[in-house]
Amino acid sequence: MRTGRQERTHLLPEEWPEASAFLQSLVERSGVSKRSVLAAMGYVGGTNRLNSYYRGDRLPSTKTLLAICGAIGASYVEVVDRFGYYHEIIKILDDLVWLGARWLEEDEARGEPLGSPGTEISRVDSLRGTGVLYWKNEPITWGQPIPWSDKPGLDPRTVLEFMNRYFIGSYLQVEQQAVRVTLAPIEFVPGGTFSTSAPLTLDRVDPSLHRETVVVPEHTWVTVVPKPIGLAIVLGTLAFPRRGDVYKEGARQYRESLGREAHNLVKAAKTRRAEVKAPGRPRKLHTYLQRACDILDDSRLAFDHTRPMAGEYVLAWADSICRPFTHYARLAAFEFWGEAGSEVSGVTSFTQMPQLRKAELPEIETLTTYS
Repeated sequence: MRTGRQERTHLLPEEWPEASAFLQSLVERSGVSKRSVLAAMGYVGGTNRLNSYYRGDRLPSTKTLLAICGAIGASYVEVVDRFGYYHEIIKILDDLVWLGARWLEEDEARGEPLGSPGTEISRVDSLRGTGVLYWKNEPITWGQPIPWSDKPGLDPRTVLEFMNRYFIGSYLQVEQQAVRVTLAPIEFVPGGTFSTSAPLTLDRVDPSLHRETVVVPEHTWVTVVPKPIGLAIVLGTLAFPRRGDVYKEGARQYRESLGREAHNLVKAAKTRRAEVKAPGRPRKLHTYLQRACDILDDSRLAFDHTRPMAGEYVLAWADSICRPFTHYARLAAFEFWGEAGSEVSGVTSFTQMPQLRKAELPEIETLTTYS
């Protein structure tokens, strides 16, 4: 493992020239002169520094790449990904969630109740198990009437302001068969108590129980998050697969395209967060993201080993932000889900084809365009 001048890169030495050639092609296609690029970098001197980047003799730091991308109008997310700066990708995920949290505050949006006085949770934490349920302090009912109010129900799909800042993810639960078990009538016994017989295992079913096969009809599940949070979870899901996860056809190319188009939203997150005074910013990343970085820093293991290990923490982080949206993102990204220690006889539906739940990767323009 080798490092750049400042940050660790997870590119192998033989991969440096390819990343450097990619950077050179971006600069040359932009039409911006070398002198202008060097000026944006804050470098005073000849063009040897830039040429050394093009040859792959050295790798530019993330700060340098940010300056170059700003000068030529390229996507910083795509470029740092190509240069193997996974620490920076993780920081970008954190910045995007920070911006999403600000949008929730501005829009008075939240998920589950914020708690009673003295036990309040943040608006972003309120998304953990539900996604966005309230906008402008009004419940989202998808147009259904509100039983306790004379106001018509809120259908955010008809509100441009909402659609510009929030993303609606959905997955389809296909029709399936399930077993319904009806318990035997409860037997009341003296003393005001009652008892009933219940099976411990299916091969020891109480004859008094009634079992029947029922059809669970096809239905759609919906989850809503601010676009910066949705982008962070989709990017994290695609960049850090768990061991055994198998990408859907085209998912890798989608990840590159998403990184390319995510530039404006990421730039907005970084710019706005930089305006916050240093004492107001957290000193550390989210605990799970920091642990992912720590694993990636372990030079005793190859990157192919550390990335799926870090992926477990990135998945835990995404679940802690919004579990329903993370579920949607994984359904959209992977054909198979990895499950450590599973066996053929006990494999779950998620590792089988076809999936009982189906989702498509979000339209990139819809996920990354905002106002």
